[in-house]
Amino acid sequence: MKRLMSKLPPHKALIAFEAVVRLGTVTAAAKELTSTQPAVSQHIKNLEANLNCLLFYRAGRLLKPTSKALQYYDSIEPLLSALAMTSERLRQNTQEDNQLNIISNSGIAHFWLLPLLPELQANFPHLQFNITLSDSIREVSNQALIIDFGKLNSAERHSLFTEQVCAVTSSEYAQQHGLNEESEVADILRHPLIHMDEYDKRWLNWRDWLSACGYQDNIAQACVFLGNYNSVITEVKKGNGIALGWRCLLSTLLEDQQLQVVGNMVVQREGFGYYADAANGQSEHYQQVLSYLKEKATAEVANSL
Repeated sequence: MKRLMSKLPPHKALIAFEAVVRLGTVTAAAKELTSTQPAVSQHIKNLEANLNCLLFYRAGRLLKPTSKALQYYDSIEPLLSALAMTSERLRQNTQEDNQLNIISNSGIAHFWLLPLLPELQANFPHLQFNITLSDSIREVSNQALIIDFGKLNSAERHSLFTEQVCAVTSSEYAQQHGLNEESEVADILRHPLIHMDEYDKRWLNWRDWLSACGYQDNIAQACVFLGNYNSVITEVKKGNGIALGWRCLLSTLLEDQQLQVVGNMVVQREGFGYYADAANGQSEHYQQVLSYLKEKATAEVANSL
């Protein structure tokens, strides 16, 4: 490599030479290179000294390339262009390689993934995280790490949290209305029940939850339906009723006593939970982030026991 370097002209001189020949004047070359005329002229002199030949001659006020200069230009211009194009392709590929796309269910994104983002960035400083929130994740064609809720029925679905659903309300609301972990189901039903719209059948709704608790009474008139889980929890924190709480999402709010479990019933459906799927992101860093998220989820579950 040292021998190669000793044979190559200075790269700035080559770039200046290419620009002067292509554009026809030192002034135009200096403008394109965001440089000055004296600086470009000096690069030309340095190249002539390095090659030990005259590259330009004056014709009035103009510089004209010599025949040797034109021959040299024809030889190096394709090489410089190829080098520039190859370098640009590598830059673009590197930028894409350093981006990691995550498409996440909004509930787990708000309450788990986004609070975890500073830690992710600290552990993977070379990656740019692009996070998209969606409550209707379908087949994704581009590379992405999927975090969603549903049946854990595929080898590609790596379980993060199994489903554990209890009734929750704000601590202030519980204290005001005499609710606690020993409250009966009948006591809970005396209060507004807040839940998401029921168009997505993956989610356990109040009717199903109460049925699993052995309670069959009609509760439709007591329900308030909202568009997403973040809105549900926001209403609960305001003291406007009781919601179903997926414990894995609400552990921090429960620990901080912003929320409180009411009633002693926890419903868990076999094979349901939050999962991560990297099938659409097969590169090494997708697998590394997937492993990291699984470790974090496992540790949080262990700490909550």
